Amino acid sequence: MNRILALAAMLLVLPLTAQAQWDFSRHSIPLDEIQSGGPPRDGIPALTNPKYVPAAKADFMLPDEQVLGVFINGVARAYPIRILSWHEVVNDDFGGQPVLVSW
Repeated sequence: MNRILALAAMLLVLPLTAQAQWDFSRHSIPLDEIQSGGPPRDGIPALTNPKYVPAAKADFMLPDEQVLGVFINGVARAYPIRILSWHEVVNDDFGGQPVLVSW
């Protein structure tokens, strides 16, 4: 419970201290020539309610494929980096505890 309260307090403070102050007065490219790149806001869908297979049946995985591993509440999961690179966020559940996995 203390960790949850500490995380909540941190989330309340960080947005106030992490704001960037961009100086647009100094630039070498005319501002009207700068274009947005990448997907639009909310253009990368989060994975929700992901389906899992035992490691022995994950035949779509390469033998040396990198994963992001998470172990919480006695539950272990491996998220292939190849998939995280496209979705970046997974909304998951570890033994009844909601967890956001971010890449």
